[in-house]
Amino acid sequence: MQAVTSDTVENLSVRRDLSRPLLAWVGLAILVLLAFVSFLDRQIIALMVSPIEHSLRISDAQIGLLQGAAFGLVYPIVALPFGYAADRYSRTWVIFWSVMFWSVSAISSGFAQSFSVLFAARVGVALGEAALGPATASLLSEIFPRERLATVFSIFGSGSIVGQAAALAIGGAVISWARGGLDVPWLGHLAAWQIAFILTGAPAAVLAWLVFIVPEPARESRSAAAAGPERPRWSEVFDFIRQTWAFLTCYIVGQSLLMMIGAGAWSWLPVAMERSFGWNVVRVGSAVGLFTVAFGLTGQLANGIIVDRMFRRRADAHLRYYVVGAVIATASGCLAPLVPGPWMYLVLLGPMKFLMNFAGVFGAALQVVTPPRLRGRLTALSAAVTGLVGWTLGPSIVAFFTDVVLHDRSKVIWSIALVTGVFMPLAGILFALGLRPMREAVARQTG
Repeated sequence: MQAVTSDTVENLSVRRDLSRPLLAWVGLAILVLLAFVSFLDRQIIALMVSPIEHSLRISDAQIGLLQGAAFGLVYPIVALPFGYAADRYSRTWVIFWSVMFWSVSAISSGFAQSFSVLFAARVGVALGEAALGPATASLLSEIFPRERLATVFSIFGSGSIVGQAAALAIGGAVISWARGGLDVPWLGHLAAWQIAFILTGAPAAVLAWLVFIVPEPARESRSAAAAGPERPRWSEVFDFIRQTWAFLTCYIVGQSLLMMIGAGAWSWLPVAMERSFGWNVVRVGSAVGLFTVAFGLTGQLANGIIVDRMFRRRADAHLRYYVVGAVIATASGCLAPLVPGPWMYLVLLGPMKFLMNFAGVFGAALQVVTPPRLRGRLTALSAAVTGLVGWTLGPSIVAFFTDVVLHDRSKVIWSIALVTGVFMPLAGILFALGLRPMREAVARQTG
């Protein structure tokens, strides 16, 4: 009789759990919750630009670095190690430690007394959050069928949308409540923006423990993995890249441009509303939070559902949807500053916000063309490039247009429009060029 090892028991337990669809959906709900707190910690700074600039005596350009480079420069450094970890080790443990690390870093942001310290703390937040994408993509791609992946990834991405909206609402409420700052025992006087960082960073450390409820698909036993030949080899990654280089080029560069536009637009939108329409921070937080839920959350979910239905008929559905979407988003982003009044501005900007929630669609696109054993590293490679371009350049390029091209701090809404008008059409062209390569890449996985 074959000996029953701990690995055998563990694998049988996981297979039993995975046979229960309800557990898969519960796992997705937990990952959505973690995505929510990750974007809450990431985006909270967008509403606190003015008080941070005043308190630390820094410029728009330095704020651009805090919102952009602090995140974008981290991903290329840590993406591959995290991607390899997601392919090789327990993804739930990878996610757990990443959440704990970014929680501590987010709390540390609240104790910063200088630009350099705050920058270092934001880098720490980015470092922890960088592991969430590859590990989550690998998990979801194995516990759900590929015909549902765009929907599943979009549901996962909805956590980030709600997190963005909550960051605006919570940030506005905290700043209003602690307008003059608070004297905290043993910590001294803390400004309102510091309190906001601390209050939004702490919950992640508690919620991190929920990740162990998420089902972990069975892999080869530790004894087999230790033998060596079954380890996921880097040569497989390079072979896959050579086979699909045309698709990957159009996919990654096009997505990088979308992320750059989105990171720039949504990082500066609260400031644009303040400077162009004279709204205070509380009103901006409420209005932009409502805008984010109304157009962002509905777009996040609808985009995934629509693309999954298209994918049943067209293997290039994920890119084809955004060939058309780029045209609509360009018109929306460029025409919005022409209308009078803040509410009309947000309404006209709505279609762009709806379409720019593309994380679920593009996350699924990579999974349907990638072998399971390579998904963690390919997701990490994609995140490295898109993060470098999007989060590093996006907020900074909007600040560049404002400071260098327009020479007027009150015209941030026009900077957002210019960035959209220049780069969105380029993304659409790349997606059009990638249609045939995507069809061929999908055929190789299904053939």
